[in-house]
Amino acid sequence: MATEIKITKKDNYNTLRELVSQAHDLSNEDQDRLLSFIDHEVELIDQRAEKSKKYQQEHKAETDIMTDMIVDVLKESTAALSVSDIVAKIVDSTPQKVVYRLGKLFKDGRIVKNTQNVKVDGSSARKVTFYSVI
Repeated sequence: MATEIKITKKDNYNTLRELVSQAHDLSNEDQDRLLSFIDHEVELIDQRAEKSKKYQQEHKAETDIMTDMIVDVLKESTAALSVSDIVAKIVDSTPQKVVYRLGKLFKDGRIVKNTQNVKVDGSSARKVTFYSVI
């Protein structure tokens, strides 16, 4: 089976740059304009890639302070905790932030989760997920 080679936008721009720089039927103005355009587009691609790498590094849950706080809260508890229990114990946390980190921790095998039906204020039962440290 043949391996497919992925051609990126940057590869395409570099090929275009070679073609434009070798084109003899273009005026110097047109050639300079096109080369400037291609160089600018490649620069934008590099900037986006750098920004993306920085964003990904900032948002890794395993090196996150809040993740450590969540693990500490789970370790200190004798019973499994729900998301709302965890949020109540951590300052400046939101359910969304906690759920994201719990998902990462579960995927990494650092915690376990258990879903149970719980009755709330005499209404019908609803499913609540409880988390605990392995």
